[in-house]
Amino acid sequence: MKVIFLDVDGVLNSQQLFEKCEDDQLISVDEDNIKNLKTIVDATGAKIVLSSSWRYGWAEHSDAVQDWCQILVDILAKYDLKIIDKTEYLSSGRREDEIKDWLDKCEEKIEGFVILDDGAYEWHRHGFDKHLVKTDFCTGGLREEDADKAIKILNKKRLFSFFKKY
Repeated sequence: MKVIFLDVDGVLNSQQLFEKCEDDQLISVDEDNIKNLKTIVDATGAKIVLSSSWRYGWAEHSDAVQDWCQILVDILAKYDLKIIDKTEYLSSGRREDEIKDWLDKCEEKIEGFVILDDGAYEWHRHGFDKHLVKTDFCTGGLREEDADKAIKILNKKRLFSFFKKY
C-alpha cells in the first residue's frame, strides 16, 4: 500500500484562498489543490491518511464527522477521494512521531509514503525528510510541482526495501 499523510491547512488551502473569501464566507479548501491531490492518487494508487489537526473533527473510535470537516469529506468525495484513516494524537505533539506510530501499527506492507505538510517539524528524526513534500500556506498550498514531486516519491522503487518495513 502507498500512503499519503495529508495535512490540510497550508496544503489544501492557503492565504490566497482566504483572501478571496468574503467576510461571511468560509471556504475551507481550494479545489485546485484538491485536483492536485487527485493527480497524485490517480498516478500512484495511494491511500489518504489524515495527519492534520483536522483529524480532531472526527470523533474518536467513530466515523462521526463534525460539520466543518464534512465540507472536506464532501469535496474529496466529489473527486472520488476518501480519507481511509487518521493518525492518533500522541502526547509528544510531534507530527513525525504520530506518523511513525501509524506506520508501525499498520498491518499492511507499506510500499511507499509521502507526507504533504507545510509544518516545520523535525522530519529528519525518523528519516521522513526524504518523504516530505513541503508546501507553503503563503504561496498557494499544494501546487502542480508539489504533486509531481509527491508522485516521484511514491513511485520510486526502493533498493533494499526488504530491510525496512517502510
